[in-house]
Amino acid sequence: MGIVRLITIALIIYLAITLYKRWAASQQKTAGTKKAGNTTMVRCEVCQLHVPENEALQYRGKYYCSQKHLEQDKN
Repeated sequence: MGIVRLITIALIIYLAITLYKRWAASQQKTAGTKKAGNTTMVRCEVCQLHVPENEALQYRGKYYCSQKHLEQDKN
């Protein structure tokens, strides 16, 4: 009967560790989502694609999704 108790305790510990790891991973995922949710989106003047403001290129108050579109609108 001692071996059954030992296996049961080991199984409970294993399940507790597994559940904790899943919970911790979901918390990190949620934290990353909240940070991304506060990003302002802007529209490219050429193709009208919405991109995060921190990734967009800005020139004379206008936003662009790529260097190619910035140069295209300059001409």
